[in-house]
Amino acid sequence: MPQPIAVTLGYEEEFFLIEEGSLHPTLQSLDCLRKLYWRNPLACRPRLASNFARGNDRKACWMSSVEVSTGVQTSVDGLLHELLEWRRKIARASRGSYCVPIGAPLELDCPSNTAGSHIHVGVAASERDRVFANLGYFLPVFAVAALNSPSCALDAPKSYRMGCNFASGELREDREYRFQDLIVSKRLGTVEIRALDPVPDMDRLRHILEGVVAVAKHVEPLPFDRARYNAERPSWVREGMNAVVERLWLELQAIYPFPKALLTSTQGDELAEVARAESPEAAYRLVDSIWRRDTGVEPALAPHSRLKSLTGVLGYYAVQLPWMAYKGYKEWHGRTPDLAGGAATPSAPGGAEGSHASVPDSAPSTPEGVEITEADPSAAPAVEGDTRVESSGKAHALVPVRATPGGAEGSKPVAKEAK
Repeated sequence: MPQPIAVTLGYEEEFFLIEEGSLHPTLQSLDCLRKLYWRNPLACRPRLASNFARGNDRKACWMSSVEVSTGVQTSVDGLLHELLEWRRKIARASRGSYCVPIGAPLELDCPSNTAGSHIHVGVAASERDRVFANLGYFLPVFAVAALNSPSCALDAPKSYRMGCNFASGELREDREYRFQDLIVSKRLGTVEIRALDPVPDMDRLRHILEGVVAVAKHVEPLPFDRARYNAERPSWVREGMNAVVERLWLELQAIYPFPKALLTSTQGDELAEVARAESPEAAYRLVDSIWRRDTGVEPALAPHSRLKSLTGVLGYYAVQLPWMAYKGYKEWHGRTPDLAGGAATPSAPGGAEGSHASVPDSAPSTPEGVEITEADPSAAPAVEGDTRVESSGKAHALVPVRATPGGAEGSKPVAKEAK
């Protein structure tokens, strides 16, 4: 009889910080990270990250999402407990802004200005191929349950972010290539799900995580076909719940009782309806209230502050730059850890090249008051930050903004009544 396998988890949550009077993120987002970082620099260094738009998208808005990640956890309960502690800390440090975990700002049409959520699944190297294939087989179900990137365009897919294929996308033959829906992390050796939009609701996230763990522990190999996944992907990215997803959902019930309501009614559908009926800001208020539920921290908006933008750049970004450069190199050019066999030892904050580390880059990275259980020696979930580079800008309507070669004038948001 097959023996059950040990699985550990890690989670990255990306979100936008939106200030009063603006529907774009600005460099002031970095000041929130500064406040968190200097409370415990060694612990926060591998747990916080900032992202930026790229190329012509910067003409519309430079600043993108910020992110936080958990440490290694051996249970869904432990992961959600730590994530809630981080949300509470972020809510306090970001007073003055909405916390907006959505796939992309509603009124922007900038494919590189996106946010997502990543799940790291740590297993022994000997189990990695099977876990990768099994998670890939049911990935459409988990991705549709997480759909949370509505767009104002009439012909837009259910997930603007997934439709853009910027930091995720179709699966390649090279499983270690970073920007696709499912990878083997070069830096950590985990199986990393990168397809998901941000998931603000803890109950929805719990079901997704429990489903992922159940599939990872399923000892029978499933008939995953990469070509079929890529062929079917455009349909469920555009439509959400469809015949493809329903077929997979029915098969998943034998492994985990995933609620069908999470597929037929998504967070993105609700936000799109509010944005069109009222305004993008009303949608931001709604998703902020869902995200900060149970944190006990009420929102307190304030106008944009150029001083806070400056302190964020100097007090956080400049200080973190060497770490981000190192991490980026490891994520693209590092050697994938072989975690099979041998006792694992926590690595130093930099991580030892070729070491069999089963704990992310910094063991003491847990928020105060959160107890982290010892990770299984054969797994290593942790953080993956997308390093992407601010802008202040205002828009008050559900009208797409695309950066144009015309520069500043061509990149201004268009103010219209939402229809």
